[in-house]
Amino acid sequence: ISALKKEIRREVLRKRDGLSLQDRINLSKEIIDSLLSLEEFSKAKVLHFFLTTKSEVLTEDAIRRSLLLGKSVVVPVTEKGHKRILLSRLEDYDKELTLTPHGILEPKREFRRHVALHDVDLMILPGVAFDTAGHRIGYGAGYYDRLLGGTGRRPFLVALAFELQIVDYIQVENHDIRVDKIVTEKRVITAVDEQ
Repeated sequence: ISALKKEIRREVLRKRDGLSLQDRINLSKEIIDSLLSLEEFSKAKVLHFFLTTKSEVLTEDAIRRSLLLGKSVVVPVTEKGHKRILLSRLEDYDKELTLTPHGILEPKREFRRHVALHDVDLMILPGVAFDTAGHRIGYGAGYYDRLLGGTGRRPFLVALAFELQIVDYIQVENHDIRVDKIVTEKRVITAVDEQ
């Protein structure tokens, strides 16, 4: 990974980690309201949400609201040994999740219900930094790049980010996955190809 990407990641994380919890709650609420008003959200029957960790946009409310709307919600299960993400259907936010040793919420073993990627209509992704062309810098492990890098039908990809996570330009590598839209507290960015 380039030194520039590392620098962007460090700088954006520093800013994001600097948000107070109250700010994150308020901004996340605006982001989630905006997400739920997207046409892609309305149409989607099966949605993937990331489960918030550290200073990410808070997704709990969106997951609960999606379940109440009768949508099928899928969350990631990380297999660290294989460096991959598996998808599992979530039915009860309060009962089925547990905190892993890495401090990440995941479904408990007995509640894992495998879902194939091609069955997901809309994928809500985390990330550290994004540019308006839809390029993203993740945390460096490449889990989502690997999950989405295969051929075949790919879900519509929407990233949730605070406005401070939007940067001018991200240098891309072949394996990097672009998102289709980015929702911040200020705007919905539709990714466009640079000329």
